[in-house]
Amino acid sequence: MEIHVTTPSEWKRPDCATCLVVPQRSEATAAPPLLDEAGRAQVAAARERGAFTGKVGESIFLPTSGDGVAGILLVGLGDDASPDAEKIRRAAGKGIDALRTYRVTRAVVDCSTPWPVPAFIEGIALGQYRFERYKKPDPDAFTGAIDDVALVSEKAKALTGELDACRYAARVCANANWARDLANAASNDMTPAQLALEAHTIAEKYKLGYECLDAGRMAELGMNALLGVAKGSKEPPKLIVISYHVAHDAPTVALVGKGITFDTGGVSIKPSDSMHEMKYDMCGAAAVLGAMKTVGQTRPNINVLCVVPSAENCVDGNAQKPGDIVRAYNGTTIEVHNTDAEGRLVLSDALAYTVDHYAPDKIVDVATLTGGVIVALGHHAAGVMATDDALYSGIESAANQTGERVWRFPLWEDYTKMIEGEHADICNIGPSRQASSIVGGVFLKEFVGDTPWAHIDMAGTAWGAKNVSYLDTKYASGYGVRLLSEWLRNESDTQS
Repeated sequence: MEIHVTTPSEWKRPDCATCLVVPQRSEATAAPPLLDEAGRAQVAAARERGAFTGKVGESIFLPTSGDGVAGILLVGLGDDASPDAEKIRRAAGKGIDALRTYRVTRAVVDCSTPWPVPAFIEGIALGQYRFERYKKPDPDAFTGAIDDVALVSEKAKALTGELDACRYAARVCANANWARDLANAASNDMTPAQLALEAHTIAEKYKLGYECLDAGRMAELGMNALLGVAKGSKEPPKLIVISYHVAHDAPTVALVGKGITFDTGGVSIKPSDSMHEMKYDMCGAAAVLGAMKTVGQTRPNINVLCVVPSAENCVDGNAQKPGDIVRAYNGTTIEVHNTDAEGRLVLSDALAYTVDHYAPDKIVDVATLTGGVIVALGHHAAGVMATDDALYSGIESAANQTGERVWRFPLWEDYTKMIEGEHADICNIGPSRQASSIVGGVFLKEFVGDTPWAHIDMAGTAWGAKNVSYLDTKYASGYGVRLLSEWLRNESDTQS
């Protein structure tokens, strides 16, 4: 998406279908400078009949004709001087169907008064995402998208900051959409080996460090928790590491993303009616890899490490069984009572290895870990557990900025007792139907030592987004890329 600045006298381009984006307050103000007399009459008529009121988050598309202008998209700002950015994203998302129907490829945005234009850009960039890799081309379908955005103001030179913010928003959303491509790909294509290849491509493009541990090296290191999960699949596991290094005296932040490219549940097999969705069990990996693309593009003032333990959790005669006991990288022994609680097993070795080998100052893991988080929060927020209040506050702030919501769960000592093992140090599940998301978190806590750590359980937000106009429910959401990118940017800003 190309974004640039222009003036009211220079924005016209009759060679493409243009949409004029006009923000409106609840109370009608001065006539929008982008609109001619006919356009202003359309806006007035829409208000008069109650089709548009200017309420924040509201939007309506008014078709027009002539001079390459396909229509006017009115965006409600309400009465607040600083409208809620998430409502602006959703207002943009509501207009996507109309923009596609009228084959709009260019947006001209009225910036004569301040409003959250970057949020509007995000809503458009995420909302027009489609994944049709495996479908036959439809010669009659519109396959275009808005790829040109003009920010219009009489004082165009004053929009430099807004232009930078919009370009950053578009870039991060492109990274989120790339992560969605990884997640939406069929699991027979998106194997651990393919995920490693995608990571290597990022590292090469942005000149980042890259290492990939194979099963043999993991065995030498004693990563038996991760290897145990992979035993039932012919696809060999991978431990992928990408690193960005800016300075020896800069703090190091580690991102760890669960990369189970398909999860049958193993011997503790899942119900078949929704098992096809388990290609999404690598959305945590997609999120941290998408965030590393942002790191490569923006070159922050902190060192950033990305670690992805990747495997398939399948069933054959060699598969891990309930009752097996494995010794993790850090020496902790684990009773495997449920092979479908495999995410915490692969993460345990990845977290312990990251802490031991790289000694980061902070570590955040992201995973589609538990169905219990959906019971608790639905599809509206990720559950977060953290050992450090400042770390959680930073994540929460980034969540509020991006609209990728989080909610904190406790890590009380009582929960730790729920994973005590009978024949090993710990068990990979707790009592049935009790605090399952928190139990997953306290399990992972055993593998991070004293390093400030946060765990983001994104099982409810990775796909199946509810009532979010800019996220199509039939696709992965890209959750985490914008959140982590913003958090890393904020962390970097503290070092400036």
